[in-house]
Amino acid sequence: MTNHRLIQAQVNEVTQFATGLAGIMFLLLIGKTIGGMEKNFVNSLLNVDTPESLPVRIPQTKIVTVKCPICGKVIEIHEYNAVTRSEALRRHIEKEHTLKVGLHPQAFMIEGGESVPPQYRDLVCLISEPLPEYSLLTLLPAVEPEVGEKKIDAVLRQLKSGVESIQDSYQFRLFLTTMAKFHDYSIGNQILIMLQMPDATRVAGFNTWKDMGRWVKKGGRGIAILAPVMPRKPKKEEVEEEDEEEIVLSPVHFIVVHVFDISQTEGKPLPEFEVPVLTGEVNDELFARLLDLMKAHGVRVSFEPRPHMDPEIKGQYIHGEIWVRPEEPRAQQLKTLVHEIAHYYSEGVFHIPRRDAETIAESAAYVVGAHYGFDTGVRSFPYVALWAQDKKVLDQNLNSIRQVAATILDDLEKMK
Repeated sequence: MTNHRLIQAQVNEVTQFATGLAGIMFLLLIGKTIGGMEKNFVNSLLNVDTPESLPVRIPQTKIVTVKCPICGKVIEIHEYNAVTRSEALRRHIEKEHTLKVGLHPQAFMIEGGESVPPQYRDLVCLISEPLPEYSLLTLLPAVEPEVGEKKIDAVLRQLKSGVESIQDSYQFRLFLTTMAKFHDYSIGNQILIMLQMPDATRVAGFNTWKDMGRWVKKGGRGIAILAPVMPRKPKKEEVEEEDEEEIVLSPVHFIVVHVFDISQTEGKPLPEFEVPVLTGEVNDELFARLLDLMKAHGVRVSFEPRPHMDPEIKGQYIHGEIWVRPEEPRAQQLKTLVHEIAHYYSEGVFHIPRRDAETIAESAAYVVGAHYGFDTGVRSFPYVALWAQDKKVLDQNLNSIRQVAATILDDLEKMK
């Protein structure tokens, strides 16, 4: 009797297992049938023919978004192929957060940051300007500091060393060449780019390259620069109407960010960007645009003969008039013209003291020429050693060179 019950129990277990397995197979068959019906239904809606061996792909409908770091608003980018994240964020900040105080939108792209240690406070004036717009969203892991060293200290230590190295004439020429390519970066970040990648031609943040259809190559090491963290913008009700235009916000903290040179990326080509090779050949387009620029500013440019003038004097800027010696070769005339225009900006526009104007004009002329691939043959590189004897004079001259060169380059771009 006992054996009979045991056999009966085993038969029942086998029967239950077989019944369960059959049920599972039936459900799978039903699921496949329904799945096929769904696939045919989707195909009919999309008006596409999908082979049986390929899965149906439903078009991606998820909207790309980006979060504003100021107000926290999530911005939907419905036309992501036509509008990048950086552009959408820039438009939002320009519209919602920069109506009165005149700040650059990119000044708000960085949050957090660290204060500058006392031993590097003298460098703040070199890095206090917001990053250029195309460096938006550049946050990546910071550079590796030494044991016991803060991340910001590692970059500031490198910057301090770079400032001191500019005393060397070759380093100064290299610095001005870097300025010619990155005149919209602060002095300090230009030095950091020069030190880490002297051959860099165009840099941008990781996400900016991604938005342009390019990706940083695997293992690419970013160029560490410093981004200023701007204080909170006062609300409209907190500011008197007559004081709105006078608000000037200065950064109190900085953060280490990384940018990458175009040579460190791959992907969609950027044919519209070309860095000219530095030569001494005449750039006729630059020559013509410089003449048009001076005409727009009401500055007369003369090529009349002056036989009484010392032959060593190639040109002059005096009281709103530029003279260029007509007997000189065309290349020399272009060099002289750029130099005298730099004098006009340094003395006539920014009212820089005459004692520094010659070196500043010569250096700014080199930056402008190098930007267009024309080597002006700067003679003033050795003068920087004299500036470096007084740190304040060095900072002032470097900033004046950038101010003059950047203004000329911006004005030339407007002439297009």
